[in-house]
Amino acid sequence: MRLHSWIVALLLCVVTAQAQAFSTPKPGQMIEVALEQLHPTQAVVGFDQIYYSLGLFADKPAKVFDEYCETNGQGAADKVPKKADLHQPSSFTCKDPVGAHPEDMKTVVVGPAGQLYLTDGHHSFTTLWEVPGGGPKLKMWVKVTDDFSGSPDMAAFWQRMQASRKVWLKDNQGQALSPAKLPAHLGFKNLQDDTFRSLVYFTRKAAYGKPDDGAIAPEFLEFYWSNWLRTQIDLGAYNLDKKGGYKDAIEAVAKRMVSLAPGSPVGDSGFTAHQLGGMTQLDRNELEKTFDKKVPYVIDYRKSLN
Repeated sequence: MRLHSWIVALLLCVVTAQAQAFSTPKPGQMIEVALEQLHPTQAVVGFDQIYYSLGLFADKPAKVFDEYCETNGQGAADKVPKKADLHQPSSFTCKDPVGAHPEDMKTVVVGPAGQLYLTDGHHSFTTLWEVPGGGPKLKMWVKVTDDFSGSPDMAAFWQRMQASRKVWLKDNQGQALSPAKLPAHLGFKNLQDDTFRSLVYFTRKAAYGKPDDGAIAPEFLEFYWSNWLRTQIDLGAYNLDKKGGYKDAIEAVAKRMVSLAPGSPVGDSGFTAHQLGGMTQLDRNELEKTFDKKVPYVIDYRKSLN
């Protein structure tokens, strides 16, 4: 009887192992997950970038459904009734099916025990985590880029992640972190704020963009810029609680970025300005759009927290 029970238990283990092996997501696959299932690969985000989105959504609630649809690779939202609920995708529609625009989707790496490590999308998903109607249990679609689940232990896994440049091991002051210091979850209470990371975001299309030679932009591109800018600009010279001071800080960052020659290294990132999408001339029109359409939401939302 004992032998029979032992054999049954062994067979159950084999079946379970096979099921897990078959269920491990593969590179290129799109999977639906709850936000709380995603492990950050960075300890830092730019809170002001997220404040901009939260301020926008508070002013124009339907816009959050655009964020949801676009992040799922579905284009913009299509029909959004008044009672639409992010947790009930059948209550609204997106223009396209999930994954129709894979370039817009956020990415994950599969780690040991099938755990999912987010490598792109910390800002978008923290926004959806924090927005009213969202939260940690909100389900979203992500794209798998790598399967490192076969790593023999966590030390080997993190070595592979670092070798692939799929983890950002610095705090909000640019100081080194160990993988053990990474937060377990997304959300404001778990992540640190890096003001430079936000300022770089606000220079998008004005001082940097996608590399113009067709190369794929590296993960954590904005962090490479922000870590370098930390050594170049003293934010203490700007009143970031005022719209005028915040605009001046963005402009200072943008001008410093475009002053860097295309072949020049961006700090110790290992990338040149060109590889990080750096522009050689400031696009004043794009900068003014940011000043008019984004900065007011940042400052006003920040005030609402007080």
